[in-house]
Amino acid sequence: MKNYKHLLFGIATLLLAAACGPSRYTNSSVSLASVPEYAFIEPYSYIVLYGDDGKGYYNEASSATATRTISNIINSERFPFSDMIPADYDGENEDIKNWMRTFPNVDPSKADRLRVPKSLRKMLDKSGLRYGIVIYSYGYVQTKAGYQREKVEKAASKLIDGAIEKLTGISGLTNPSKNYSVDSPYGNVLYCAVIDGETDRVVHFVNETPTFASHPEENSYVSELLHKLLKEFVR
Repeated sequence: MKNYKHLLFGIATLLLAAACGPSRYTNSSVSLASVPEYAFIEPYSYIVLYGDDGKGYYNEASSATATRTISNIINSERFPFSDMIPADYDGENEDIKNWMRTFPNVDPSKADRLRVPKSLRKMLDKSGLRYGIVIYSYGYVQTKAGYQREKVEKAASKLIDGAIEKLTGISGLTNPSKNYSVDSPYGNVLYCAVIDGETDRVVHFVNETPTFASHPEENSYVSELLHKLLKEFVR
């Protein structure tokens, strides 16, 4: 599955989110702590693998591992969530998957304007619970060779750009479109949205980025991010 524009935009989003820090929105009329139980919808992960050639591809195995890591951590902690409700994101619940993939573009202060997908509303109705929680993991992993290659390219580009700028006053001529600010072989952003099944509104939205490089499949990294992401729900 190739989607280069999406992947490059995604990396830029990760960097921007990391620079801005976590953002949270909660509807003032909702007390998250007073909700006895939330319907826990199976998380969705979109993990990009950058190979030795520096090209990025959606990686199904890494994405599945990232999802499994999130689910295992939540199941072992004291969160007021129901047993995980499976979701066929490549089938009948594809609209939920596509909806979550818009999260990187969401301004948290306007999250209540998000339209709840029909499939998600149906899942909430079946669960018998008013509120549902969805978690989206978006990250990337580079191979060691690919990361080293990028570092060499970055250093060479800076050197050439510096020389050209000194001579002509023009900067960024070697490859102005390439993002050379990725200084880690991996990164990850987690998003969380709480849905009110009665109003079909998002009543809580947050993204959580690490202050350190976070591997989307590494239990310790993901656990730390999850506890920050879900701090309102710890009981």
